[in-house]
Amino acid sequence: MTINLIDNGPIAVGDTHEFRYTVPGNKAVPDLYPESEEFAAMPRVFATGFFVGLIEWACMDHLKASLPEGAISLGVGVDITHDAPATEGAELVVRVTATGVGKRSAEWSVEVTAGETVQGRGTHKRVVVDREQFTGTVNNLADSFGAIRI
Repeated sequence: MTINLIDNGPIAVGDTHEFRYTVPGNKAVPDLYPESEEFAAMPRVFATGFFVGLIEWACMDHLKASLPEGAISLGVGVDITHDAPATEGAELVVRVTATGVGKRSAEWSVEVTAGETVQGRGTHKRVVVDREQFTGTVNNLADSFGAIRI
């Protein structure tokens, strides 16, 4: 498969995208690792692990129209601050701006807000790969250390 985001469009440097998300009750810090006493003891605020996943989701949503059939994007870089807490019911707005678009990758600057409060900001990078080839690579690695194939 030939992957070329530049020729495939429609994403380009400077393009913006907005993604909205209402924090549900099952995305708090204790929900990350329920088996962990340390996580279980933390307040029920939106977890940084889920916060990063939300940013990835917003960027994937922005990129999806540019992906050729059979391709997926993988997160390979995250440089994010998580500056303010949010609780269940908070509406988060993720604003992403494409800062780099290559043949097989895209990068964004990101900002997440809840009302007037900046929840966090930073950058995210994704690479585009062929799903079948990636699955083969994952399964070979899984076999090499006795893990479950996908």
